[in-house]
Amino acid sequence: MSSPIPAIAPVSAALRAYGASSAANTGDFGAMVGDAARSSLATLRRAELVSARGVAGTADVQEVVQAATAAELTVQTMTQLRDKVVGAYTDVLRMAV
Repeated sequence: MSSPIPAIAPVSAALRAYGASSAANTGDFGAMVGDAARSSLATLRRAELVSARGVAGTADVQEVVQAATAAELTVQTMTQLRDKVVGAYTDVLRMAV
């Protein structure tokens, strides 16, 4: 016999795990975007610091690789979001009034 499939964790737990604040729960889009931008900047700063420690020889190679990968993923995500926002803006500009 197989074991039952465990229940999916609540969305609020996932939001907390990924560093989202209560702004995502209240529906404040501006605060959510601001929190995401601050979180992205923190990830990039941490990657820069870990990379500098790696060059100095005080950081573990695995830690440097993880920080660089997190920074790369953050930059890719922000680039895609920027492209979507610019695309939406141009679509709005093309609308007939």
